[in-house]
This record gives sequence, C-alpha cells and structure tokens, in this order.
Amino acid sequence: MIKKTLRQVTKKLFTGSSSLILKNSYPDFSNITQENLGLYLHIPFCKKPCLYCPYFKEPYQKNRAISYSKAVLKEIDFYRSIVQDKNITSFYIGGGTPTTMIDSGLDDIITSINESFNCSCTISSETHPNDINQSMIKRLHDLNIEQMSMGIESFNDKHLRFINRPYQSMKAKEATKILMNGSFNCVNIDLMFGYPNQSINDVKEDVQTAINLGVDQISTYPIFTFPHTKLDHRVKEYHSRLPSILLRRHMFKEIEHLCYDAGLKRTSVWAFTKENKPKYSSVTIPYYIGLGAGAGSLIPQSFYLNAFNIDHYINILNKKKKPPVVLTIDFSEKDEMIHWLYWRIYETIIQKQEFKDLYQKEFDQEFGHLFSIFEIAGFCKDTGNTIIMTDRGNYWIHVLQNLFSLDFIGRVWNECLSTTNPADIELI
Repeated sequence: MIKKTLRQVTKKLFTGSSSLILKNSYPDFSNITQENLGLYLHIPFCKKPCLYCPYFKEPYQKNRAISYSKAVLKEIDFYRSIVQDKNITSFYIGGGTPTTMIDSGLDDIITSINESFNCSCTISSETHPNDINQSMIKRLHDLNIEQMSMGIESFNDKHLRFINRPYQSMKAKEATKILMNGSFNCVNIDLMFGYPNQSINDVKEDVQTAINLGVDQISTYPIFTFPHTKLDHRVKEYHSRLPSILLRRHMFKEIEHLCYDAGLKRTSVWAFTKENKPKYSSVTIPYYIGLGAGAGSLIPQSFYLNAFNIDHYINILNKKKKPPVVLTIDFSEKDEMIHWLYWRIYETIIQKQEFKDLYQKEFDQEFGHLFSIFEIAGFCKDTGNTIIMTDRGNYWIHVLQNLFSLDFIGRVWNECLSTTNPADIELI
C-alpha cells in the first residue's frame, strides 16, 4: 500500500495525473508518422527456460518455431505499408534465445525485414553459451548480425547451479572466447550479482574473469524476483534470502571500480564498454515497433503489447491479418516525455537538444526543477546542454525506477500469461 501511494504521488508530480491504465484496445497505427523507427523482434523460445527470467518464453520445439516464424512474416506484411520508407535505425533481436531459431525460421524473418523495411542499422542479437560454436558464428555473419550479447550470469559453478543454468563455468569461458574471436563489432556478456550467499569476492571474480577474457562490454545487474517467476520459490527452497539493498550497492561499487580500472567507460546504468567499441544496447530510438508474441511497441500516443501466447498470436494473424495487440496504454505527451526520460537516465546521459527536437519544448522548463534537486543530492551534473548521471545517481535513481518498472512488469506479465484476453490493468 505504501509503495502504491508513493507511485501515485510520483506520477502525479511528474505528469499531473495519478493513474496509468493498460486497456484491452487497439492503437491508432496512423500515428506512425515519424521518419525514424526502431525495430524489436521477440523470439520466445529457449532450450531450457530460466527460473529467474521475467520475459515471455517457452521451451523450444522446431515445428512450433517454424509455425511461429510464418506468423511473424504475416505481422511484417501488415507493417510494410505503414512503415514504408521510414528509416529503421535500430534493430534488436531478443528473447528467449534468438539463436534457437537459427535453423527454424529466423533467417526467413531477417530476410523479410530487410526486404520490407529500410534498415540502415546494425543488427544486434542475444544468444546462449550452449548455442555458441564455430558453425553458429558463420550463420550469424551470414545473417549480417554484427553485435552479440550472451547471458553468462556467472562464472561461478555454485551460482550457476542455483539458477539452474545448463552449463558450467568452463563452457561459459569457452563460449565467450569463441564469440570474442568471431569478428563482431561488439560482444556483450551479462553478469548477475546479488545471489544468495554471494560474497563480495565472488562478484569481483566474475567481473575480473570477464575483463581477462577481453569482452567488449560487461552488463552487470542485480538479480530480481518477479512474482510470475520461480526465483522466489528457489530462494525459499534454499532457506536463504537475497542480499539487502545496501549490500548490493557495495557489490556494485566494486564492479564500478574494477571496470573503470580496466579502462571501460560507463554506457548505461549497468553496462561498461571499451573506449574504442560501439556500445551494445537494445532499441535505442524513442519510437519502435515490436514484432512477435509478447513484444511491446511505442508509437506516438500509444504503448501496446502483443499476445503472450504463441497459439493466440498465430491464430489472430492467420484470421485477422493484423498484429495480435492485447493491451494498449494511451500516452499523453507528458507520458511520452517521461518514457523518453526514463531511458535517457538509464543510458546515464540526457541531451537537452534531443528533447527539444523531439517535443519542441525546453527540457529545463519541463524537468529542470527535478534535476536541480538531483544535482544537490549528488545524483547528476548539469553542464548546461547535457545532464550526466553520477555513479551515485545511477544506482539510487534506478532503485526508484524499479519501484515502478518491476511492479508494472510483474502485474502486466501475470495478467497476460494467465489469459489470452487480458482485462484492463490499472498500473498506478
């Protein structure tokens, strides 16, 4: 109840309204008029779904994946006339594990996207250590995928066992080496911290191992417990508990020190990248189209979600020939500004001119009072044209952001996973 009240007060302070409602309705696609768009493709298959992962996924079956790919092609067909010659400046493939579909339709989807849209960007994709070998590297290059991210999570066998990852640390190191020798323009690996009974030295050893392997980017993030995942049950099964917020902060300070000492620069709240490498990230543009079951899209005046059920996703596309949208938020201009600001804070740098170009408003008039308080608290530095988040601000503001995002994801995902026709959801 306290958290809900805090969310309502914060939302009222920022936007002038106290509610945010996902409705069982359809967006207005005619609002897609901007010149540049991002593209997200969701592959909801994993050979062994992870107990901590909050995203929509199911165990991989080849025939099911092929059927799914054919449905995605129909969704691409729908957007072809809408997107037309707009510039696709960001193309990200997530999941699930996208490389599970490398021989069951992913190549057809990427080919169709390149033929249907004006893609003028690097393709980025996620993968899994058990998928990586020399043959996979060749297939990825054949698809012109230039950036890769692999969820290692830990190089410590004890922590890998706790989260049921289907490999050991030696395999994780081997897969990392193969990716690093694969001539990609950026290789990112994900590491989690804050496992039960994890020591500070455990955290430092994981990060130092990644540094020693020479990876281009390290993304480190605290392990989260979502109500619709099995992680919380796993923690209780082990008669343990996750570390406190202050201990996680201590862990992250050690991560920062190691990455900075290795010459890595901070490129997002959780990511550290080599100076001479482009950063690996998901969709980086304010407006984007999401393809696939469980994908989200943001267009002017609307954020919407596709069905979190593969059969329902396929059936709607076969019958209605349109995206199977199940929930939509009507965004005011202020809501869009808040969404934009959320992700710029996540990237740790806010360019005021970019905000003005997008919304025709002065950033300081809209949010100057807020960032004046943040600057006094030591959370950011305002250089005049740019706001740069400090290490202190990166951590504690993201803790505040999670008050919203983790609650939102948990409740929305619960509803979407439990029914093919979700009811309206009041988020605040």
